[in-house]
Amino acid sequence: MSHLRERKEKDCLNCGAVVQGRFCHICGQENIEIKESFWHLVSHFMYDITHFDGKFFSTLKYLLFRPGFLSHEYLRGRRADYLHPIRMYVFTSAFFFLVFFSLQKDTDVVKVNETPSTAASQLKKLEKARVRQTRLLAKDSSMPAIVRIPIDSALTMIDSDIALLKRDTTAKDRLRYLNDNISFNNINMGNSSKGFKTIGAYDSAQERLPADKKDGFIERRFERQSLHLKEKYHGNNTEIWTAIIDRFRHLFPQMLFVSLPLFALALQLLYISRKRFFYVNHVVYTIHLYCGTFIIILASLSVEGLFSLFHGQEPGWIKGIFILLTFFYWYKSQRNFYEQGRAKTILKYVIILFVALMIMTLLFTLFFIFSAMAI
Repeated sequence: MSHLRERKEKDCLNCGAVVQGRFCHICGQENIEIKESFWHLVSHFMYDITHFDGKFFSTLKYLLFRPGFLSHEYLRGRRADYLHPIRMYVFTSAFFFLVFFSLQKDTDVVKVNETPSTAASQLKKLEKARVRQTRLLAKDSSMPAIVRIPIDSALTMIDSDIALLKRDTTAKDRLRYLNDNISFNNINMGNSSKGFKTIGAYDSAQERLPADKKDGFIERRFERQSLHLKEKYHGNNTEIWTAIIDRFRHLFPQMLFVSLPLFALALQLLYISRKRFFYVNHVVYTIHLYCGTFIIILASLSVEGLFSLFHGQEPGWIKGIFILLTFFYWYKSQRNFYEQGRAKTILKYVIILFVALMIMTLLFTLFFIFSAMAI
């Protein structure tokens, strides 16, 4: 409430309703004089900031040290003294990802296929590629020549690499097929599934095929993206994977946000017999759970940063403590919010962890594919 003088008129300047008292019962606007000083504007701003801080820190205290309590208070309708769950999620997630991305370095990006491959593993890859290309060639004897030529070339290249590798095991870095080709259809980004070099060559070959022999929409989309990545990054697998992973990392906040309603849905199905819990109650609980988890991870990153600051390596047992703390926090919040016995809570806790793993695996796969297709 401000300290400005109340207006003598009893009409709300915002909605026009008749005001009973200092505040409008329709829209909630305070019925005060329009004119205000610069100092009042500043003091009102400072009040809003300190009021937010007061709510935030009191909410934070309950969030961390009484898991499940805030969700229970929200369920009972006691909400005025705490920060709204959505605002809490926006603030904590924004701060979490700001710190998370600022701590990430280019050298921290996961490197794919950078472990040295042995001659035996390379030979195995070549033999599998030969079988795949042979089957593709034998799939239809009426295949047009323009389609058969790239496959024949790929087979010739594979045979040449196999012969070279059998003669000289140190030649594993000079293999033309494994080093010069890339395909998004193969998860290792190392083998070309059809042998085309450009998108134009692939499209031209598809146009010459009968309608029933052409690739389907999904296969065509993946093959064209594979060739696009090959042309854009000049066949450099390391650059391709770095670009994909970097795009995926920046989609991680969106992935977590999408997982939130799915996790809440899993909780609703798990507690379907508890009629007093509606879907929105599970959503609020999930929001608080995520916020608490973000803060625990931030604490872990802070400790790791302190060790790095003094040129030390964080002991593994400290990381283990934070991991166990996260699991305990999830269990405690679940038991406090749903108010069931220890045995039932542990059983449902294990189930929800398994379901959460499945949800995150599915979303991880979908967002990773999207990352690769969006470059």
